[in-house]
Amino acid sequence: MRGEDSENMSVKSSKPTTDEMTQALENVRLGYILSRFGLDSTSEWSSVLSLGEQQRLAFARLLLSKPKLVLLDESTSALDEANETHLYQQIEAAGITYISIGHRRTLYDFHKRVLRISTIDPSSSEPNWQIESINRDSLYNMSKM
Repeated sequence: MRGEDSENMSVKSSKPTTDEMTQALENVRLGYILSRFGLDSTSEWSSVLSLGEQQRLAFARLLLSKPKLVLLDESTSALDEANETHLYQQIEAAGITYISIGHRRTLYDFHKRVLRISTIDPSSSEPNWQIESINRDSLYNMSKM
C-alpha cells in the first residue's frame, strides 16, 4: 500500500480507552459499578450483577464496538421500560442498525416493521412469514384492552 493511502485510512484501536469505557458505562446507567469493581476486575459477573445489569453491560459493549448491524434477542427482557427506552435511544444515537427479537409490546416503539412467523403448513406452498408495517394507532388500542 502506498504511504499516502495508509496515512489517510483511520485505524480503530482494538482496545477502548479508559475514558471510552467509563463513558459507555455512564451511557447505559452503570457508572456506579466502577466504584464497586473498577475497570480491571474480573469476576463471575452472572453471580455479582443482576440480569438487568448484565443486559446493560452488554449494551455498553455494543456501544464500544459500534457494529453496523446487531441482532438483539430478548436483550431488554429484565429491564424496566425507562431503561429499555434509554438503551434503544443510545444505540440509535450511535448509528447502529438493529433487529430485535422479543415478546414485549414496548419493542414496537423502537421499530417500523414487524416480521410475523406462523406455524408452517407442510401442505401449503404459501410462506409462513410476513413483514408488516407497525400501526401505532392499533397498538395503542391493543394496549388499552
